[in-house]
This record gives sequence, C-alpha cells and structure tokens, in this order.
Amino acid sequence: LQAAERIAREDAAAAVILATPDYFHGRQKNLVRVLDQLSARRLGAVLVTCTDEDRALAEQMCAADGMLAVTLRCGAEELAGRLMGLAAIRPVIEGLHRENALLRRADTGLHSRISEIDEEMRLAARLQKDFLPRDIPSVNGVHFDVFFRPAAYVSGDIYDISRLDEHHIGFFVADAVGHGMPAALLTIFLKTSLITKEIPAAGQEDAGGAPGYRLVPPNEALTRLNQELYEQQLSLCQFVTMIYGILDTRTLTLQWSRAGHPSPMHLRPDGQAADLELEGALLGIFPEEPFALETTQLHPGEALLLYTDGFESAFSDTAAPNNLINECYRTEFTRLACPGPRAAFAQMVQTLDAQAGSLHQRDDLTALLLSIE
Repeated sequence: LQAAERIAREDAAAAVILATPDYFHGRQKNLVRVLDQLSARRLGAVLVTCTDEDRALAEQMCAADGMLAVTLRCGAEELAGRLMGLAAIRPVIEGLHRENALLRRADTGLHSRISEIDEEMRLAARLQKDFLPRDIPSVNGVHFDVFFRPAAYVSGDIYDISRLDEHHIGFFVADAVGHGMPAALLTIFLKTSLITKEIPAAGQEDAGGAPGYRLVPPNEALTRLNQELYEQQLSLCQFVTMIYGILDTRTLTLQWSRAGHPSPMHLRPDGQAADLELEGALLGIFPEEPFALETTQLHPGEALLLYTDGFESAFSDTAAPNNLINECYRTEFTRLACPGPRAAFAQMVQTLDAQAGSLHQRDDLTALLLSIE
C-alpha cells in the first residue's frame, strides 16, 4: 500500500520493486495494485523476485504492461542498465499515449460525422421515395408492376404512374446521368417539372362541352421539360433520359415519346418480344429540341416493359463472368413475353435477388411493366 501511494505521489522515471514470495502466495492483490498504479502512471518497472518460480509468475503479470522481471541473482550493472532503458523509453511512451489520445478524439469525431452523414442519406432516400407514387392505378384490366432499387441510398432513376382522367393513365421512367445525391436531386426536379395536364384559366373554358383540361401529348411534355432543364444550365448531372407515355384504357392506344432512353420492349403472349424504336435526343443538351410522337396499339394479353440502362450489368453472364455489360437482361426480359407477364416479372425479380452480387449492384435499377388482361 505504501508503494502504491509513493508511486502516485512522486514523479519517477522508472521503479524497482522487490517482491518477496508472500506477494505471490497470499498477497497478490497488493502486488497487482502496485503494478496497476505503475501502468496508470505509464512508468517502467523492474520486478525483482527471490526465486525462478516467482519470476515466471511475475513475467506473466508484467507482460501486458511492458514491465520486466528478474531474480535477485541479477547483477547491479544489469539492473542499472534495465532501469536506464526503461527511463529512456518513457518519453517515447508518453508521446505515443498523447498521439493515441488525439487519434481517439479524432476517431470519435469522425464516427459522429459518419453517423450524421448516414442519417442524412437515409432521410434523403426516404424523401425521394415520397416522390414515388404511393398508389399504382389499375383501370379496365390495365395493371402496372414496378421494380425500383437504388444502387446506394438514393437513386438517379425515377418513375411515375398517375391517372390523368377517367380513361387516361400517364407514366414515365427517367434516368439522370450519374449517381448519388446530385442525380437524386435532379430526379425530384424531373418529377415536379414534367407537365402532363393543362387546366385553362377562368373564362377560357371550351363552350362546346369539352372537358375543362387538356392532356399534354408526350412529345410536347418532353419538349417543355427539355427546355426547362436546358435553361437551368446545371454543372453536374445535366443530362437525362426518359420515356413518357399516355395510355387510353378504353381503346388501349398508347401515345409515347422517347428522349435517349433504352427502347421499350413490346411483349406478346405468344413469346414474341420486340423493341419499339423511336428517335429522341437526351434531355438537357439542345435548346428547343423537338421530340417525335409515336402511337402504338396494344391488345389484351400484351405487355410493355420500360427499364433503365442499369439492367445491362444487372444479370451475371456465366459465359463471360468478367464482362460487366452483357445481353443477359434481354434473355430475362424475353421470358416476360408469356400469358402471365406479371408472374414472370415477379420471378425475374427473384432471379435477380438470388444471384451473386445482388446486394452490391453496380447501377440503379428500375423496371416498369404495363400489362393488359
């Protein structure tokens, strides 16, 4: 007890402790208390024992604290040398402890900042999902199924499906060039800037009994969106691909336009699958860019698939495992050309989830299936 108090009181560089056999056989707690005090003060020490047996026990007790153990047979010169070495290394140990304390504080601050960023990204992901449709309409046997999976917290992809009136459904899939937060912020801009319906001002209604609104054709909607995006002069992620369509659920007539997006796939129940081709530039590049309008007649039992280019590397190619971009997705999409495309779509998602690497996909994935009973 006196040794522990003396260690706490005096400023020493090293210490010599003579431990008689009773400190290893009955009074170990007192010796441990002294060793703990030395360790807390970061003092080197030589523990001198009377027997080789006690020295073996002392070495076990001192190993974790970097102290030394010798027997009484140790000569004066050897003991002095050991003490001088312990005293000389003390400033180095003090410096290491100071650096360790600084690193611990830095690590605490870094961990706190990482936690803050993680929470912010989670909130951003939740906000982006709030801009996605909560209720997907199903009208007159027309159904929509969606697969939406960001590569990280947020996505550069976005989609929307909405009833424009009693008989028309508008839908689009868009992909902002890039990833992460900049692309995700741009998707929100796309969602809020796409004009799908116009309601005339008071006093300008059609007196002939026409509805008091006008559905904006897809080509005109993309032209307006392109101009809006171009005028923003964004420095990052300023290019966007999109397909926008309006389906008349009474006649199953689809009007659609394309802006640099992968071509939609027309799926028939007899197994035939074909890309619907239509020219269209990327959004946000050229001012006042016109977009073509295409009309496609759909029939009961058929389906239409819209998707983003992330699927080009979504499925593993067993024939060429090192080839990131491959045509496997076309094989999977062609399987949707069957009498039950909705069930086949769900099976495709299961296949995607079951393959190796599905938890660390390389790109955002979005697929929208329009199917007709």
